[in-house]
Amino acid sequence: MDQVGLILEGGGMRGTYSAGVLDFFYDKGIDIPYVVGTSAGACVATSYLSKQRNRNYKVFVEYGSHPEYISYKRLIKKGQLFGMDFIFDTIPNKLVPFDFETFQNNNSKLVIGTTDIVCGESVFYDTFNSKEELLKVVRASSSIPFVASSISYNGRELMDGGISTPIPIDQSIEAGNKKHVIILTRNKGYLKNKLKFIRILRKKYKQYPGLVKALEERHGKYNETLEKINKMEKNKEAFVIRPEKPLKVSRIETNKQRLHDLYIQGYHEAESKMEQLQHFLNK
Repeated sequence: MDQVGLILEGGGMRGTYSAGVLDFFYDKGIDIPYVVGTSAGACVATSYLSKQRNRNYKVFVEYGSHPEYISYKRLIKKGQLFGMDFIFDTIPNKLVPFDFETFQNNNSKLVIGTTDIVCGESVFYDTFNSKEELLKVVRASSSIPFVASSISYNGRELMDGGISTPIPIDQSIEAGNKKHVIILTRNKGYLKNKLKFIRILRKKYKQYPGLVKALEERHGKYNETLEKINKMEKNKEAFVIRPEKPLKVSRIETNKQRLHDLYIQGYHEAESKMEQLQHFLNK
């Protein structure tokens, strides 16, 4: 399966949909050699490449309703909605251990997108020498403005990769891939609106004008990327798996039943496209 890329959109807890799709890929032995993701897309990619079926389900569904995962009290007291230490330390190291050795021995390449909040540009990483290094980059890629702190890494201040590159299709193209399997977490027809609370944004992050500019331009970049993906899909250059109907799950969903249903939806919708996907990959 040469020159094939897997592109994973973020979306917070909507990443549970992608978790279902990737577990279906695991069950069918679909191993894609190049994987690129941002935010929740990077999170689910790690378990896919460590070949830990059901791990994403445990992280998103079984622990998604845990009080340490999402807490409005913590947001008020510490400015952190998501329990980043819990998600990127306690879970992968103690509760649902991440198999870094299997991940490292996988021949597939993982590329993770982040945003440098000083200049506002995308920074992608594809080399991880330790489990701690990988988890730190994934954490940086998942650190959402207003509800999480930036991460210092290799001399940069990093946050959510989806800010500067909402759907990293260009990275797969630039890597030389000719076919692209894209997992989105929004239904067809969705368009992103202009960010609200611009004045508050500018005040809170006045020392990071690059971040402010990237956030102000994000909706336009996202919608342009969707248009590009739609054209690629029509030209048989891309195969897109996305929710077939608008989701009931929000970026900060904690309802376990809704998260479970979304995982099942992702699995079943991928299953329903299996024949077309095989044709796309083998043509």
